[in-house]
Formats: sequence, structure tokens, C-alpha cells
Amino acid sequence: MARAAFTLIELLVSFSALLVVLLGFSRMLLSSQMASSTSHEATLAKEAARARVEVLQAQDFASVYKLYNAVAGDDPNGEGTAPGAGFSVRGLEAPLDDADGLPGQILFPVLNGSLREDVDQPHLFGANLDLNGDGNPGGPDNLDHSGDYRILPVVVRIEWRSAGGDGRVEFRSVLGNY
Repeated sequence: MARAAFTLIELLVSFSALLVVLLGFSRMLLSSQMASSTSHEATLAKEAARARVEVLQAQDFASVYKLYNAVAGDDPNGEGTAPGAGFSVRGLEAPLDDADGLPGQILFPVLNGSLREDVDQPHLFGANLDLNGDGNPGGPDNLDHSGDYRILPVVVRIEWRSAGGDGRVEFRSVLGNY
């Protein structure tokens, strides 16, 4: 005689197998959502960094450093009137330990508040900087070139926090006026 109904044990085993499959599927969906969010944030950061480089390139070259450095006292139209080094990025939050609370930052080869050739950060600005275009007789000097630069290395960095962990994007460029 054939059985027509499931026993309680058979039902429990079936539901357990179904639960394992559903948990695996939900984990896959969660991982996919996290990857999509991380990719979206990285795209926002890259677009913002590229746009900021374009803004720098569109400025009067002689004013770029004074407009976008971290020193408010040298702003062309008076203290605190320039955009400065930090900037916000729509859709991104700065890391918790960020000093100005802005995810975007513009970096120049600066040492002790001066635009200098002897900055030892080749990973950011390259080696043997020649900001004033004098050919560096004797090597990079230790003078402030904020008033006579002819090339200007710049790094646009965006750092943000998210549920998937902190992210970082850097665009490097060299602005020139020859």
C-alpha cells in the first residue's frame, strides 16, 4: 500500500533544506548589494576628482595655488574668500577622523606652509621638482615658489567611509604655464 502523506520528519528535513538554500540566496543578494554600493561610491569619487581637476585647469594659472591651498591668509580676495583645499562630494561622507569633515582634498607640494621643490613625496608629486622652470641648477631648491611657479603638481584625493569600509581615490595632474 502506497503512502499518500508526508511524515513530520520528512517535512522538517524538507523545510531545513529549503531554509539553507534561502539563506545562501539572501547572503548572495546582500553581497551583491554591497558590491553595487561600493562601485557606486567609487564612481562618485572618480567623477568628483575628475571634475575638480577640470576646475583647477579652468582657473587663472597664477591664482590656482592661492585659491586651493590650505592657507586662508593668502586668498586673492582676502582671507577666507577662496574655496581652499577641502571640498564636499555629493553622496559621500568623510572618514570619522577627517579634520575638516570634507571627503575631498587638493594637495600641492608644500613644506612648512610653502610651495617648495624640495618636498620629499615622490609617490605623490614625482622626484626633482622644478616648479619655477629654472632647470634646477644644483637640484631642487628650498625656496617658496608660491609666487613664481610655472608648473604645479596637484593631487586631488577623495576619501570616504561607507558600510563596506573606507574608500580612497586619487587623481594626479601637473598644471603648467609655459
